[in-house]
Amino acid sequence: LVYTIAVFIVLPLVSASAATIEVVETFDFPGAGKLTEPQKINDRGDIVGAVVDTASGTIRGFFRGHNGNISGGFVEPNDTGNLTQGRGINNDRVICGTYTDGSDGTSHGYFLAHRLFTEFDISDVSGTILLGINNVGDFAGTLIENDGVTQDAFLSLSGTITTFAVPDASATLAYQVNASNQSTGYYVDADGVTPHGYLRDSDGALTFP
Repeated sequence: LVYTIAVFIVLPLVSASAATIEVVETFDFPGAGKLTEPQKINDRGDIVGAVVDTASGTIRGFFRGHNGNISGGFVEPNDTGNLTQGRGINNDRVICGTYTDGSDGTSHGYFLAHRLFTEFDISDVSGTILLGINNVGDFAGTLIENDGVTQDAFLSLSGTITTFAVPDASATLAYQVNASNQSTGYYVDADGVTPHGYLRDSDGALTFP
């Protein structure tokens, strides 16, 4: 947001037309007291995200088709923590996301396709968070190590899981992977406060901050 504001301050000094942005459409999840949080969009214009009920605090996933129709909030069947988030969608309308186990507060991943949920967890870690999926079914996210604190990013490319972290970061999150096997996201400094962006190339090289 800060960088966006900075751009809007500088651009009018250079060219007024360069700062013009056209708002194509705005939308909200139906109903009062709902916070609408879109997360990803595919090439068709389908959108997936999360909706927060401010009265109860529950979080549900939602799907908005390119025609503007919004589904009722969906819940992963194993969600006992009242937190299901839609985080990624590809052109086949395969959705990925995260839900919470209310008994221990752990995060788990899921895929949703043709109204069927499939759970996904990386073995030997305490939590799995799915954040993005591309059009060939490769996906990205972050995992929580067994210490319950350390967060490392991961990619699944052709079924092979690779974990990585920005050096000296307290947390690294992979938000999306593209068709060229490049991924991007953010990491948090060792101070545990400041986030920065990074790019991971297809050969594993990291560019940061």
